[in-house]
Amino acid sequence: MYAEHVPKINATMRADVAGFKRGLYFVIASIRQPVTLVPEQVELIERHGTGAPCVFGHKVDAIAYIETHAAELFAVVTREKCPRAAILALTAIPGLGVVKAAFVCQMLGFDVACLDTRNIKREGRNPRAFRSDGGKSKTGKAWLRKIDAYVSETEGKAAYYWDAWCEDVARVYKMTAEEISELHLAVCKPAQFTLEETFA
Repeated sequence: MYAEHVPKINATMRADVAGFKRGLYFVIASIRQPVTLVPEQVELIERHGTGAPCVFGHKVDAIAYIETHAAELFAVVTREKCPRAAILALTAIPGLGVVKAAFVCQMLGFDVACLDTRNIKREGRNPRAFRSDGGKSKTGKAWLRKIDAYVSETEGKAAYYWDAWCEDVARVYKMTAEEISELHLAVCKPAQFTLEETFA
């Protein structure tokens, strides 16, 4: 799953700003949403930006920031070799904390992982260990220490956590783990809407 799909996602996100933005849209859309809905939401965001019906709360600010700063972020993040520096750069996006920034990095081929609520629950981890509580907390030495601790916890485990997460989610949706992993390939596909597409 990871070995087959992430290299394709990585290549797309590193090829140009448009592919990079789709990866960011995927991660933003995935916040508090079933992964089965995310591919369609990526297309909605690509077409309608902050006006997409799936964009609400902090996601509005996140998408607006991406629209303004995508090229800058792309230049910074794709030249980084260190996941710590890439995560720090990505957490400038409003509403994006260490965990989801690491998800972006995981898709970009950095060997770090996304410790989302499902992985945290499965392993009995502290759910607040890597939380951020707003933009003001995402600065200073304490924030850098949190990023360092997170990378230390997940570095070298990108494939393990990707595959384990897909297996967990597959049981919930009665799908195969391969099918769950394939949903992430929405990052690689430009929007497929027709002119007749409208909001329901």
